[in-house]
Amino acid sequence: MKLWKRIVLGVASVILAGLLAFGASFIWYYPHYRANKAPVDIAVQTAPGEIQLMSCNLRCINPLDFGKKSWFYRADLLVDGVAEAAPDIVGFQEATKWQYNYLCDVLTGYGSVIEYRDNAVNSEGCPIFYRTDLYNLLDSGSFWLSETPEQMSKSWDAAFCRICSYVILEERATGAQFAVFNAHLDHESEEARINGIGVVLDKIEEFGGIPAVLMGDLNAEESSETYKSATENFLDVKYQTEDTMQSATYQNWGKALNNNCIDYILISKTGFEVESYRVLNTTRDGIYTSDHFPICARLKLTAANGD
Repeated sequence: MKLWKRIVLGVASVILAGLLAFGASFIWYYPHYRANKAPVDIAVQTAPGEIQLMSCNLRCINPLDFGKKSWFYRADLLVDGVAEAAPDIVGFQEATKWQYNYLCDVLTGYGSVIEYRDNAVNSEGCPIFYRTDLYNLLDSGSFWLSETPEQMSKSWDAAFCRICSYVILEERATGAQFAVFNAHLDHESEEARINGIGVVLDKIEEFGGIPAVLMGDLNAEESSETYKSATENFLDVKYQTEDTMQSATYQNWGKALNNNCIDYILISKTGFEVESYRVLNTTRDGIYTSDHFPICARLKLTAANGD
């Protein structure tokens, strides 16, 4: 058999095996998924002028995630983690349409915005969920991290189209306004990450001096040019409080617990005080709810107090 035929046959065999394994995992865990898909009522745990923020990379629905790594096994476990954190605002990354619809069904009391990065069947987005009893939505939108951010596109050798979604919120209790941006930078091209964060920062500047939060999976460690660029005018919340918690955020299902952070919550230098920061590095039944740990921060809106 010719070499190219062997290669094609080998690739086809791997794809077929993956699809069969995914199908078996889906069939095995789907009853669990359906039985545990129930609305969750999350109580507010913040006072007026406070914000509980959460950033969470869901890990997209991937046919190579077998067994208990399957979304259909861990979906309710992940939502339990969200309920424990009780965020007022949460930004998810890698949300496929199936996952986004699931979250909309179970996270009661939240409004949300999303745009998908491309037209693929399994396309991903960076949705932002916010409590409608606490905030009025003043504006929202999404843009691509490319040379043409207003249209679906990619640049700088990015592996995929990358997107950032945002909301402008007004706290009902105080009238304080602030922006939240949720981004997922490219995982392969450093040039795409450096330029992509520049696109995000330029967009934030368009809103003037409104206090802003930038959260998400930057796919960049703290020694990178991407992080350095992001923190020229923004503060990394984990360094703004004495009880900070330093821990890996991307842990590859527990295989990379000593890696540096690549997930961040950053805030503008005015408008906020940081009360706490946590990496939610718990597991359930010995299983990680994603290949990333979620991160949380509690902020105080200084603008709400006239500071």
